[in-house]
Amino acid sequence: MSGSSFRVHSFVAVAAVLGFAAVGHAEDPVLVSITGPLVGRVGERASFEVEIVNRSGKPLQKLRVIDYFDKGFHHDASTSPIEQKGTIDLMPNTARRLTLDFLLDEPGRQCHRVEILDPSHVFVGGATHCVEVQPAVATAQPRVATPPAVAATPAPATPPVAAPLAMAPMATATTPPVAIPAPVPLPRAGNTVTLPATPALELDLVGPAEALSEAVVEYVATVKNTGAGVSPPSTLEFSWDDHLTPLEASDGYNLVASKVSWNLPAIEPGGHLKRQINLRAKAPAGAFRDSPATRSCIRAVLGGFGGGAMVADESCVMIASTTPRPRVRTPSEAGLKMSLADLDDPVRPGDPTTLVCTITNSGSEPTGRLDLVVALPDMARIDSERSAARVRIDDARVSFDPIPPIPPGGQRSFEITYRLPSAGTGRAAATLSSPELDGLVERTCQTSFLEP
Repeated sequence: MSGSSFRVHSFVAVAAVLGFAAVGHAEDPVLVSITGPLVGRVGERASFEVEIVNRSGKPLQKLRVIDYFDKGFHHDASTSPIEQKGTIDLMPNTARRLTLDFLLDEPGRQCHRVEILDPSHVFVGGATHCVEVQPAVATAQPRVATPPAVAATPAPATPPVAAPLAMAPMATATTPPVAIPAPVPLPRAGNTVTLPATPALELDLVGPAEALSEAVVEYVATVKNTGAGVSPPSTLEFSWDDHLTPLEASDGYNLVASKVSWNLPAIEPGGHLKRQINLRAKAPAGAFRDSPATRSCIRAVLGGFGGGAMVADESCVMIASTTPRPRVRTPSEAGLKMSLADLDDPVRPGDPTTLVCTITNSGSEPTGRLDLVVALPDMARIDSERSAARVRIDDARVSFDPIPPIPPGGQRSFEITYRLPSAGTGRAAATLSSPELDGLVERTCQTSFLEP
């Protein structure tokens, strides 16, 4: 949104530890604290730091930041309210800092309030900060000699005023003496607020976006202190998804279960340090060169500095398999053969005939599992006592139990006996298939049923 001059910092690891800060209610999903001056003068600029902490325990996305301020505050870009450009996404227990500058225009108690709204425009957190704005200090004027007829007594000496903020009109020889206002008392020493320098930690995790299976992928986490104070000791932890296997890491690591961590020392303002981990990428079983790549991620979490605050970053890699997809053979290429014949032909109606199906493996490798189905003529009745295999019958369709692999040079035979109640030609068909082969083997057989 135009008109905003918020300055947004990256994720920070340490909450502002300042003597006076406006803090939001404890029950709000987002904790808001505002740090800035408590006392100021008309004409001065005041800078406020706003810290937003996600304490909801879940990710928050597209948060809006809006600031409402009294007329005694002047913003260079817009009147109240102003809204930060864009929105903010916060992982659980992470924070974001913003900076807002005002010009103090009017004396008195002047306040501004920061409110956080979710994508549904629902209030999720806020805080208010007020400043006691005092009048500007007037400029000391040159003393003009008082004519004897006017001044019966000399004017009292006026204490000097340091660092004037505004100039009064200059006196001239014909202008009566200008009364100089007494200086406005400043806060007593006991009320003076000294804001300590605070650290601000940033975390950046960098690694490849794509990798081949079995390749080594390197990830480097950089921790920077962009604040003005020394950061406290902290911890950095790496965790990763399946299909990534750790190989090596920077010195000083601790390996617990499937996580690697380091104890980090304090970091001076402007300083940084790095930690690296190398992992092997592995495509899942059953993935081939033409399969979609598999996405796996590694996460870095910076924490251990108290208060439950932490900073997190994530980097993901698409792992592509290098295994070529095996060529699917046809039954003929596998050396698979099949025959179907009847033992009795012709036969009289009502008499049985037996079909014999023989499967031969003339190839150099076992066949794998085979499935055999025989379709009998319409109105056929199966003679189960003379059929030499376990079958499942669905009308005239007979399915044999799955056939175990047949070794090279081996064969298997299957028989089924049936009858037809009337004269005619009985046509039977056998179909052989395998989940490991592309295509079918089909054979047919005709039997004549003749009247005597």
